[in-house]
Amino acid sequence: MTTVSSGPGARPSGPEPLGVPVPAPAPRGARHRRRRLAVWISLAAAVLVAVLIAVLASAKPSSEQLVNSPLLGKAAPSLDGSAILNGPAGGGPVKLSAYRGKWVLVNFAASWCVPCAQEMPQLLLFAHQHAASGNATILTVADDQGDIANLRQFLRVRSVGWPAVDDASATVNWGVGQLPDSYVVDPQGTVVAEVEGGVNAAELDAFIAKYTPHRS
Repeated sequence: MTTVSSGPGARPSGPEPLGVPVPAPAPRGARHRRRRLAVWISLAAAVLVAVLIAVLASAKPSSEQLVNSPLLGKAAPSLDGSAILNGPAGGGPVKLSAYRGKWVLVNFAASWCVPCAQEMPQLLLFAHQHAASGNATILTVADDQGDIANLRQFLRVRSVGWPAVDDASATVNWGVGQLPDSYVVDPQGTVVAEVEGGVNAAELDAFIAKYTPHRS
């Protein structure tokens, strides 16, 4: 007597009913070809992932990139305006030419610029590292004429000690792109680099070392 299992999805324990076709097993050659195809697909996917990782690893972060500025190798455009922060000059005029003989990081910024706030620790570090030697300074330039009061507060709450200037024509004269936009100006007043995005103190020092004449 044949016993039949009960319950949902139960398979009868007796012999298969007559007349129901049973699929024939795939030929051995076909199974082998399918396995080889699966192996090749896996290898191709692994190679694609490895290439993608290599590209991402070698790419410069999107938040910081050197720009082939038309100002490179040329005299820096003038910066001449009112001081945004009260300093030794008593809030009087600020001129880029007054810092001739020093390295100057001309840094265009705005209070509403999130990357500007994110790069501030690196700016503070750079300023601190050069405070003793006095061979370099930062000059913040207002990018937005409607943002002067907010930018002043933005700089004050971060204890910024370098000069900041309001020059209404600066953004156009320097060809500023996305913020923050920074220019490295050598002691002779020549633009040697432009960096869009947050700067890095170590890379700024690398520029200074690269373009500083080495005495024998």
